[in-house]
Amino acid sequence: MNLISSLSKCLFALSTFALVNVSHADIRPHTFKFAHVLSKASHYEAGAQKFAEILAKKSNNKLIIKTYPDGTLGGEVQVIQALRSGTVDITTCNPGMLIGLNKNFGVFDMPFMFNDHSEADAILDGRIGKSLLDNPPPGLVGLAYWDHGFRNVSNSKRPIVKMEDIDGLKIRVSQSPMIIETIRGLNANPLPMPFTELYTALETKAVDGQENPNGIFEFNKLYEVQKYLSLTQHQYNPLIVLFSKKIWDELNSDEQKLVREAAAETVSYQRKFLRDMNSNALVSLKEKGTIINDVSAQEKERMRNKLRPVSERLAKEQVNEAIVKDVMAELEKIRQTKTSN
Repeated sequence: MNLISSLSKCLFALSTFALVNVSHADIRPHTFKFAHVLSKASHYEAGAQKFAEILAKKSNNKLIIKTYPDGTLGGEVQVIQALRSGTVDITTCNPGMLIGLNKNFGVFDMPFMFNDHSEADAILDGRIGKSLLDNPPPGLVGLAYWDHGFRNVSNSKRPIVKMEDIDGLKIRVSQSPMIIETIRGLNANPLPMPFTELYTALETKAVDGQENPNGIFEFNKLYEVQKYLSLTQHQYNPLIVLFSKKIWDELNSDEQKLVREAAAETVSYQRKFLRDMNSNALVSLKEKGTIINDVSAQEKERMRNKLRPVSERLAKEQVNEAIVKDVMAELEKIRQTKTSN
């Protein structure tokens, strides 16, 4: 019996070893194009490089990611279309860029939705974020949520200490209806334009200011043409990591599994990188002469209240009102838990 038992164990071990080997053998060589619009110094690229590193290690260098930063393969809209057609494999962008394909993804662009990173993380990593990630627009596969951060307003005229200080300022914004209506709702003048035109527009005073996370303000050297940076935190942006569905369907289940695992393992690294970058940028910008001011919780609440009619209209017209209510209800639970603790 002992001999039979020993033989059985050996056969089981050999069969398991064979299955593992078959699994590794099923990982075929692939090189994926990861395109994004920011520079090599950005948190986009940091996340992409970590993704590439983890995936290469997991696949014994069979699954390779090559990055294409600086918009070399096109702007965000073009790259999303390229993913859907299968000519680009991976990208990362603000989920709000998907609003034309699925209105639910606009929920994260609502003004003053989140008070801090912990609230954003709880929604993204919880039931609502997972549901959106698992149900992306046609032609796309959702892999993970990274971080872009809270947006702050800079300008060349005055610090924004109270809500009225933003009145009349010409602020460059992206071509998102959400941010256009947010800035207009605060009595400033939103001027949509491509990011590539921003520095020149600020330098020539065609616009007074802009709004972006701190890191972007620094590594694009906007401090050279902007004197004041006010920490309004009027909008939070996550990033969504997307894969081409057309290419995804050509991968076998083992390859898909490794890609998903590698993407998930980049999340904590990328978020920490971004948050450290934004925090360090404040120190560096002060040294460079930028005048930075906080905006009090009371003034942010005044801005939130002023924007309430805008938020209600955006929820109905631009997003899906049901998901906005769902997020707000979930946030209320999170805030009550914080208070009770």
